[in-house]
Amino acid sequence: MADETGYPFNQIPTEMFINASGGYQTASLCGSLGVSAACIGSVCDADTSKKLIGEVISWYKKAEFPMYQPENLNLPTTVSDSEICNESVSKFMEVSGYAYADHERKARCAGVAADCTRKIVELLNETLA
Repeated sequence: MADETGYPFNQIPTEMFINASGGYQTASLCGSLGVSAACIGSVCDADTSKKLIGEVISWYKKAEFPMYQPENLNLPTTVSDSEICNESVSKFMEVSGYAYADHERKARCAGVAADCTRKIVELLNETLA
């Protein structure tokens, strides 16, 4: 969006989102949800932000991740039933057999980030159209 739209998106330092990985280093809130909330809040008023963030979190808890399959890895999908990083990743690791440090687990989380980005773009387009 920074390249295509410019202001205000070209004013956002993307490095500020690095801390979202690993559930903000404590396996708490999924970083994809925290970044989604920040992106929504950057373009919506408070009431609209609260509504859309609630919709994203509700969707996240029931979504089968990853929808987007990075590198065509054909990763198994899981439903987290939670917005907590540890719970979401643990379910995936249990089903897949991959360990936390494995490339496939990292690719799964990259897919989740892509899925969340797609969802917030859809919600923002519907809301702000």
